[in-house]
Amino acid sequence: GTSPGVGGGERVSATMEANRESAIDALTKARAKKDAGDHASAVRLAEKSLRICKTEEAQAFLDFLVKFGPGSEAAKAIDRVLQAADHYAVLDVAPDADAPAVKRAYQQRALKIHPDKNHAAGAQQAFQRLNEAHNTLSDPAKRREYDLKRPAASGSAAQAGPAWGAAAGWHSKPQPQPRPGAVPRASAASAG
Repeated sequence: GTSPGVGGGERVSATMEANRESAIDALTKARAKKDAGDHASAVRLAEKSLRICKTEEAQAFLDFLVKFGPGSEAAKAIDRVLQAADHYAVLDVAPDADAPAVKRAYQQRALKIHPDKNHAAGAQQAFQRLNEAHNTLSDPAKRREYDLKRPAASGSAAQAGPAWGAAAGWHSKPQPQPRPGAVPRASAASAG
């Protein structure tokens, strides 16, 4: 007769191979979703691939999606540069920053957004904008010309507009916010 384990082993092997193929198919679909810009579906399909059959390839792809996807620290760094109102905000320096401060700020930002290190969407554009800001602010003649064209050419942080101040997250004094549903009180002057 035949050994009881022989036929069962072939079924297990066939099932494992079918699972592996299903996992590869899910991973292929995940990559296509990523390329199409559908991050949520890409993550879901990469996770499905891992549930079906754990592979280093699927785990590496999922790790990539988490590290560089929307909402990640890498993507936030790119967004801060792309949404900055001016060159000073791109480098996150005050309008009166000296040359060493501009250089330091550039180097710190470049480490976070260089396209060779940061694979989040928009990295190339953000790095180009960072370089433009650095080239302009590190050259005294270009910087003077840039400052003359800025709406707040005086250079004070208080007058520099939305790029330097509240929009960048620095508030001189927190503003009280009314509670939802609160009724405003009448002032003493209006009462009498």
